[in-house]
Amino acid sequence: MKKTLIFSTFLVLFTCALHAISEVDSLKIALLDAQVDERIIILNTLATKYWYINPDSSINFAESALELARARDNKEQEATAYHKLGGAYYFLSDYSHALENYKKSLLIRKELRDDPGVASISNNIGMIYQELGSYDKALDNYMIALQYYEAFIDEEKIAVMLNNIGTVYGDLKNYDKALLSYMHSLEIKQKLDDKSGIASTLHNIGRAYDNLGEPQKALEYYERSVILKKELNKQYSLALTLNNIGKVYSEQKNFEKALTYFGQALQIEEELGDKFGEANTRNNIGEVYLNVDELSKAENYLQHALKIAQEIDAKYIIEASYLHLSKLYDKKGEINLALDYHQKMFKINQEIFSEQVRDKIAVLQARYETEKKDQEIDLLVKERDINELTIEKQQNLRNFLIVLIFLVIIIAIIMYISYRQKRRDNLIIAHEKTKSDNLLMNIFPLRIANDLKETGKTEPELFKNVTVYFSDIVGFTVTSARLTPQKLIDELNEIFTAFDEIIEKYECERIKTIGDAYLAVGGMNRSTSSPAINIVRAALANLEYLKNRNKTSNIKWQIRIGIHTGDVIGGVVGIKKYIYDVFGDTINIASRMEQYSDALKINISEDTYHHIKQNFTCIERDGIIVKGKGVMKMYYVEGVI
Repeated sequence: MKKTLIFSTFLVLFTCALHAISEVDSLKIALLDAQVDERIIILNTLATKYWYINPDSSINFAESALELARARDNKEQEATAYHKLGGAYYFLSDYSHALENYKKSLLIRKELRDDPGVASISNNIGMIYQELGSYDKALDNYMIALQYYEAFIDEEKIAVMLNNIGTVYGDLKNYDKALLSYMHSLEIKQKLDDKSGIASTLHNIGRAYDNLGEPQKALEYYERSVILKKELNKQYSLALTLNNIGKVYSEQKNFEKALTYFGQALQIEEELGDKFGEANTRNNIGEVYLNVDELSKAENYLQHALKIAQEIDAKYIIEASYLHLSKLYDKKGEINLALDYHQKMFKINQEIFSEQVRDKIAVLQARYETEKKDQEIDLLVKERDINELTIEKQQNLRNFLIVLIFLVIIIAIIMYISYRQKRRDNLIIAHEKTKSDNLLMNIFPLRIANDLKETGKTEPELFKNVTVYFSDIVGFTVTSARLTPQKLIDELNEIFTAFDEIIEKYECERIKTIGDAYLAVGGMNRSTSSPAINIVRAALANLEYLKNRNKTSNIKWQIRIGIHTGDVIGGVVGIKKYIYDVFGDTINIASRMEQYSDALKINISEDTYHHIKQNFTCIERDGIIVKGKGVMKMYYVEGVI
């Protein structure tokens, strides 16, 4: 399968190369009369075009662009030149130098606060680490890119990143997580009506289910992929999916259907001239006939597959052909031929093993060189940080001396003020006691507040059939990093204050905020018989407020909302800093609902849906695997009926 994908990729790159050649000549002509800044841009563009034509020439163009960009102190084009160098080395499979140049580009992009550039480079770095088998680092970089794209609300790129993350989990054989990523990617692609992307993701989901040992689910998604690929006339990938369906049926011993799908795949591969695919499919058909003891047909297909595989030197297919032929002649009682093919299989297996060892050594060498470059880059970063700290230390020393002078004056003033202040302390203490009592009443329910004042403790209470609202801000980490602390607090205070007013309006209670997360509950005050309806109305009002605010605010915020209905326990935690909190599985499920929601969407559980379905328009989502819960039904709330 991997060989087929490589062959398809080669055809795409070859097409790109032909298109690039038609543009290269015009770019070279434009280069002759271009001014310096324009010349840098053209050189970087040529570097990109030559990725597909001649990576070595691409390196020359990028290095020329880099030299001019440095001379002009053009940081943006310098970062671009490093990016192009990284791409050229990637096409040469020189991952060490590719990573070195990508990381240099990344440092400059961060200095320029070029968030789209940081996201793109992080994705490229993730691809290299995945090629090297450093899956943890690949995931880290893919996740960074995903966070940026979520902050930009670039759904097309989000879907791509989720697909990349799914492939890493697939490489790690963590098929549950791979499936979760593919499902989320599929949901976005369906929203964008990206039919080509949908077809590809459906195939990936089918493969994940196949690896999880769920053949019926695998067939369901493979068949959906086939329908779209036929509509889009994606013949190469259609043959691949048909072949996979045939393998599933073959493993289920449904040989009749297996032959049907293998036959469809073979017809397409013959029409396209896909020799690799044809040899692989003929092997699969021969294996089916071998299993049903139609030895003459099996021999015909297997010998034909072997002939094609030998012509294109497809060693893995040759090995499989030898194995099947050895079994075939053993069944026919032709022991000498069976032994001969078994010996041939053993010999080519040794050749494949030797090639794998060489490839493994090359990967390990590249990984060693990459880690060495990482250390060198880290040292450069540390050296820069030390210089910045030295300058900061000098500035702090000067500021300290200035502050010290004023401190003496301030102490004298404070001593005088404190003398006068003591006379008013008793009045202030009484006033502050009243304020603290009022504050206690605002923070806790009346019974809880009285218990705490009188005894310093209170008993927990079970609340049945309440509805829990959980939300957090999309892309908060990336956006908050660009704001001053004061601006960030001002933004959160304004938003959460508005949320508090909305929650109170619908007779619900805000429990707490944790960073950018907001937790509220409906039904704890027992003042209403429809807490689920009230919470959903409050959630819709929160979204409406945020959308209106984004129209006039320079900083755009988006939230994900999750809602679930069930039992919770409410009580006070701590003996010094009292915190009223709620606990229980209902809280955890509400949090899961929020995690599987999307920006400016309200994701509710099936339990909540049954309480509100008569009052609100809801859209059922595909079942999603939730850790510890299995597949859970979820719904998006669209509006009031």
